[in-house]
Amino acid sequence: MNVSRAVAAIALLVVVIALIAFSAYNTGQFVDVNLFWFRVYYGVPMIVVLFAAFAIGVGLTLLYCLYYFIDMGLSLRRLKKRNRDLEAELVTIRNLPIDEALGDLKPPQEVDVGVRGKEVLP
Repeated sequence: MNVSRAVAAIALLVVVIALIAFSAYNTGQFVDVNLFWFRVYYGVPMIVVLFAAFAIGVGLTLLYCLYYFIDMGLSLRRLKKRNRDLEAELVTIRNLPIDEALGDLKPPQEVDVGVRGKEVLP
């Protein structure tokens, strides 16, 4: 077991113990829940409200992660396709005959640079 998994397990254990302690200390607490224009609930146990809020947060986080991983997968697929296309182009360029590649080059031109003499530019 590596260190990061051990730290994650300990952190999860601490969170679970904290949640159990919090729920044990607040068993007699009741709250009113106002869902704006939808509905109002009176005398709901606080633990139920916290669990519902936690479950909604987990659900929204899972939806976001699903969107994120689908987006990353599509980006990865697009980049792999581009990489294959560029590699194919590179192979095509490497297989060109040398005479054809050298035929496109222009002969060097001489340029007068003054005191130092003439310099050859490509």
